[in-house]
Amino acid sequence: MLKRIKRHQVRVGMFVTDIEDPLRDEAAPVRSFLLKDEAAAAKVRASNIISLVIDIRRGVDVGSGPAQPEARQSETSLSSLSRAFTQTEIKEALQTIEQTRPLLDTLFANVRLSGTATFEPADRAVEQIAKSMESNPAALIGITRLKTKDEYTFLHSLAVSALMVHFARFLKFDEQAVRILGVSGLLHDIGKMVMPDALLSKKGALTDEEMAQIRTHPVRGYELLSRQADMPQTVLDVCLHHHERVDGKGYPFGLSDKQLSPSARIAAICDVYDAMTSARPYKRAWTPAETLRMMLKSEGHFDRHLLTQFNASLRASFSPVPPKDRRNGARAVQ
Repeated sequence: MLKRIKRHQVRVGMFVTDIEDPLRDEAAPVRSFLLKDEAAAAKVRASNIISLVIDIRRGVDVGSGPAQPEARQSETSLSSLSRAFTQTEIKEALQTIEQTRPLLDTLFANVRLSGTATFEPADRAVEQIAKSMESNPAALIGITRLKTKDEYTFLHSLAVSALMVHFARFLKFDEQAVRILGVSGLLHDIGKMVMPDALLSKKGALTDEEMAQIRTHPVRGYELLSRQADMPQTVLDVCLHHHERVDGKGYPFGLSDKQLSPSARIAAICDVYDAMTSARPYKRAWTPAETLRMMLKSEGHFDRHLLTQFNASLRASFSPVPPKDRRNGARAVQ
């Protein structure tokens, strides 16, 4: 039985299966481990970790407190959405998701079957996303935060695309550049489509070799996309470099600072932001405020100037106004 606990609750003998840590690479699942001694437990308590998931069948429990299954979290999140947005706003956001779904399903299926990805269906999907982000960006981003295991890749791709569209508009990019960045976000993880399902869905600990294989997805995605003559260079750049860090500790090449384009830096921010704010099984979704605080504390990971501007872009458009006030014409708090 799995249970989510806070960092200060850890003790010797617990079997940890997952952690929430802003410095952890979301592309590489946590390798399960047993807290064997007090030194290991103290290290966790002193870390950046927000919470952990323990398996009380394979290790000790905290002694009290109920497990927190996915269904309960989803119910809470859906209730929260109803309080934040009107039914019309939620309906319109869901419509956008359903309109893009067949386009992405076809694109992803072609990648799996033939190893090819074309620009045109991705661009059509971004057209729908960009239109939705003009009217009510917060509703679309809010709904994509509710990710089930089966829909994670689809909704994460859509959310990163939407965030990049929104941020590019805030930065006053022209609409052609906005569209290309949206496609870049949509296709940034396309390399995962050619990886074995058994590897991506493996529940147990990953071997070093399996970890290394997962980290090849940017290169494999780049190779796949570069076969298309009409694929924009920005899309290729984002696919290949979205896991790089400004301090040179990212992958696949360990590039740093001026070696990274603005597009790759923007993608890195949007990718991590969506991953950290998404609800998943036995994982509390971080609030936007918590996420941005932890991203700002993550020295060397992101472009600090762009991250500050990203924060401003969310504050400018995503500040909550109760649905009843919006119906009465109230404006968002800036």
